Amino acid sequence: MDKRKDRKADDFDPLHSIAVASGAGLTILCSIGIGLWLGMKCDEYLGTTPFGIIIFSIVGAMSGMYSVIKQILGKK
Repeated sequence: MDKRKDRKADDFDPLHSIAVASGAGLTILCSIGIGLWLGMKCDEYLGTTPFGIIIFSIVGAMSGMYSVIKQILGKK
């Protein structure tokens, strides 16, 4: 018998909550990290030292938040 079918919708599963929260944190962290890396490479190539890092880290944070919100709301 599948335990997921027996579980009610209002049951609280702490392991599932921890998994969702850690997945959200890793998503935001990776998005910001990729944005920082792209900003550094852009700054190296164009010679615009602080602006690439600032812009791409903000874009990375925004894309990470968008992804987490989409994930939490259950949209694909």
